[in-house]
Amino acid sequence: MRRGASHGYSSGKSNRGLLPRGARDGSASTLFNLPPESRTECSAVIIYTRPYYHSLWYPYILITPHVKNAYGYLANDPESVIIDSGVHKVFHELGLREYPGGYKTWISRVAQLYYYSTRFIEDVYAVVPDYPSDYPHNPVPDNVERTNRNIEYALDRYPDVRWIVPIQGKPDSVASVSRTIELLAGRGLLTGYVAVASTCVTRSPKFLHRLAVVARSLLRGRRIHMFGTTMKAWGLIARYVDSTDTITLSLHCRSLYGRMCCKTEEYLQAWGYFLELLRKGGYISGEVYSRALGNPRPPPA
Repeated sequence: MRRGASHGYSSGKSNRGLLPRGARDGSASTLFNLPPESRTECSAVIIYTRPYYHSLWYPYILITPHVKNAYGYLANDPESVIIDSGVHKVFHELGLREYPGGYKTWISRVAQLYYYSTRFIEDVYAVVPDYPSDYPHNPVPDNVERTNRNIEYALDRYPDVRWIVPIQGKPDSVASVSRTIELLAGRGLLTGYVAVASTCVTRSPKFLHRLAVVARSLLRGRRIHMFGTTMKAWGLIARYVDSTDTITLSLHCRSLYGRMCCKTEEYLQAWGYFLELLRKGGYISGEVYSRALGNPRPPPA
């Protein structure tokens, strides 16, 4: 296997080229470099998301091979992009037990989208396709073993991709995540950016905080992402992780209208509501808020 202890961007090497564009320009994105103990409760963690329309600008974008108009988001000049494997779509919405075409085909799709994205955006990362065990209607019993197999294959087959290694575990089990971290570390399969992956379904801020604390203690010197965490937990995990994401923007439609959004104006209102929550929480600056709120181009018909 073509392994190096660094996988190209370990904390032991220079960080040049691995930080968000803004960090190299001296902007607020330099918070990525702050040690956890020096961070404030909220302002350090980066929130990745995907606006309703690709014409809406946001600095930290999350896309998947499934996303319609994914390339449109890239054309809108975000600072940083994470390419996720689309776990929610594959295993929750479609109820599949394996990625379409098999894991090697899907890893290739993620890698190709990564290569394409780097033509436009400098700061791009790709998540190794993983397997969840926390969807009650479609649990994958051997999710840890299959995820670790994918990690080994992806790092070997596409060593020039800046992979985010997903650390899988069992539902609501900190111990299982700890075991996976130790296993991957022992096999030399941890990159400089890793993700705690068994966090999308739980809505317990206390559990997410406990998991973040343990992950940070075992992953010192690495950047940590947590997938799909509830907004209620962000203030608790921000001192321990570097980034998280949310794509459940439809929940803000329910907050405003008591139902899903139906019109463009309603989606834009919900987007503004979400940005206001980010601004008040200290997750984005006033400058980012103003630009992201902006006057977007009309969405495609």
